Amino acid sequence: MNHSKRHSMLCPNCGRLISSHEPQCHHCGIARPGAWWNRYLAAWTKHPRQFVLGIIYLNAAMYVIALLMDLRFISIAPRPLSFLAPSIDALILLGAAGTTTIRGVHGWWSLLAANYLHGGILHIFFNMAALWQLAPVVIREYGSNRMMIIYTLGGMLGFMLSFFVGVRLTIGASAAVCALLGAILY
Repeated sequence: MNHSKRHSMLCPNCGRLISSHEPQCHHCGIARPGAWWNRYLAAWTKHPRQFVLGIIYLNAAMYVIALLMDLRFISIAPRPLSFLAPSIDALILLGAAGTTTIRGVHGWWSLLAANYLHGGILHIFFNMAALWQLAPVVIREYGSNRMMIIYTLGGMLGFMLSFFVGVRLTIGASAAVCALLGAILY
């Protein structure tokens, strides 16, 4: 009779029973499900709404930081699209994408940073409202980790396209949200 110890676990992505030594979950395809980082990410991404709320908080924090960086130049004009807009200098410093910043100031890391910057209260509100609606659907179909990859790479590819067509300065989560919509349509 073999009394060897079994090493079973629930996959951190899909929650199905697998061996902890599997190189890949045969249910959802996540690589190295027994690795410590997958268990850590699973704890963070266990509840889809909380995961999405974390992304929204990150966007809101970056927006507030951009506002606080240059209080003298916050736009409080009665125009709705530019109400409570951070200064251009603050956005550039935090990582706005575009030909001006990628070539002149930041380099390619701004393709990631620009996903979390917004140019006004309505801009962040509508982007985050769309994220709140779309992200849980993508999480249900693809899992939290893949949703984050789709969101991040979709935004970065959108900014890269903007760079190649010559857009001088661009920010926001619109390309990332459109990538989520594309994943849902797929």
